[in-house]
Amino acid sequence: MPRVYGEPSARRGKDLLRLLTCGSVDDGKSTLIGRLLYECGSIFEDQLGALRRESRRFGTTGDDLDFSLLLDGLEDERQQRITIDVAHRFFATPERAFIVADAPGHEQYTRNMATAASRSELAVILVDARKGLLPQTKRHAFIAACSASSMSRWP
Repeated sequence: MPRVYGEPSARRGKDLLRLLTCGSVDDGKSTLIGRLLYECGSIFEDQLGALRRESRRFGTTGDDLDFSLLLDGLEDERQQRITIDVAHRFFATPERAFIVADAPGHEQYTRNMATAASRSELAVILVDARKGLLPQTKRHAFIAACSASSMSRWP
């Protein structure tokens, strides 16, 4: 299997888990991953500086960092404040390495989510408690479950 961009070759011996975040629009998928990367120390100083600038320009969190911008890299995604394409990010802990896929929540981009699900070993389905289970959340859960039945451990 080809190496994913950002996956250090020195980490190849580590146990690797490919996971997917999915759910409906604005349930916090990109923000969760961005915050996770931040807390794990996987963001370089220059990226943090760019995040501060981009948060002021495009952010939705006032003066705070908008962690979703670490994943939503396309100009259209930032201007529209949505995820369109699946973003893959690498991070590691002392015990394990991870490749996390951030799937779009909009219905018209469901096929992008399905593609990411087919390459993932674990799906984290986010639900906004204020909105409950929406049709797109249920759709993502169904796709993830169908993908799980055919998943095998990637080498």
